[in-house]
Amino acid sequence: MEKIILISCASKKINQKSIAQNLYKSVLFQKNLQYAKSLNPDKIFILSAKYGLLKLDEEVEPYDKTLNKMRSCEIKEWATTVLNQLQKVVDLDKDEFVFLAGNNYRKFLLPSINNYKIPMLGLSIGKQLKWLTWKIKVIENCHKIHQLFNGMKKHSFPFNEQEIPENGIYILFEKGEFAHSTNRIVRIGTHTGNDTLLSRLKGHFVNENKDRSIFRKNIGRALLNKNKDLFLTQWEIDLTTKNARKLYSNSIDFIKQKEIERRITKYIQDNISFVVFQVDDKDKRLKLESRIISTISYCNACKPSQNWLGLSSPIEKIRKSGLWLVKELWKTPLSNTDMIELKQMLKIK
Repeated sequence: MEKIILISCASKKINQKSIAQNLYKSVLFQKNLQYAKSLNPDKIFILSAKYGLLKLDEEVEPYDKTLNKMRSCEIKEWATTVLNQLQKVVDLDKDEFVFLAGNNYRKFLLPSINNYKIPMLGLSIGKQLKWLTWKIKVIENCHKIHQLFNGMKKHSFPFNEQEIPENGIYILFEKGEFAHSTNRIVRIGTHTGNDTLLSRLKGHFVNENKDRSIFRKNIGRALLNKNKDLFLTQWEIDLTTKNARKLYSNSIDFIKQKEIERRITKYIQDNISFVVFQVDDKDKRLKLESRIISTISYCNACKPSQNWLGLSSPIEKIRKSGLWLVKELWKTPLSNTDMIELKQMLKIK
């Protein structure tokens, strides 16, 4: 399956022959194109009122034509032409289409396309520009933090405990996962207690207790759900409290639970690496953790591979975000001030 982005043409054009992506001068078109490119799709096409489907590098003459001034029957005829052009270069049944195009440019195409998104549906031109500006900034910041964290020293199991600060934030990467031309971040975490970052990491990598590590619990959920294992129901039971152990101990297959814990340990130790950086102030690290999580969850260019284990999770937020997380998603992303502060923490000029 490929990702295909379709952008509608614009009335404002330069007065000379040009490649299609340079022909249109409108701010909305340029923002749409910038956003489309930031998503790293497989293909981007322009929906032209005169030429139908245009490749970005296709050379064309300027023209004065728009679907917004055409009758419905003419738009239908145009759409039939475009669909014929599309069928030669994409799969209308299997590919994912993203429409950055007005209603007249998409309404007669949609019935022939199975999988599509219209991210700015119902927004006015002004609100579309605002949405695009915000989205582009989020993607830019997500790209920057991926580059920053991937440039740091990575740790994997067995890691040197002396290199872990007492307080801070950890960033996890997973084998086979890539985004922004580098390794994709799959989890961001911290701790609330003083001087407990190392114990938090051990809780993920070493200590086989799914009720003390939500990360381990989520890995287990995905492994069990992927195999349609009915033990998932028992896995969900939290045995942290004495009362819970009293109530449920007789109904838990602890031999099976230990087997799953061992599988999780092996998966994490074999596939997960991480970077850490020091943040001593609790409130500061909780705020920064939340904003890094939100930035990545909002970033449309930062999606999991088709083989990512998290896609087998029974939890929709994990599948949708591409992160081993359910909290702090889609809240307040990193601001310019946050980015400056983060670079200072990482001692990057």
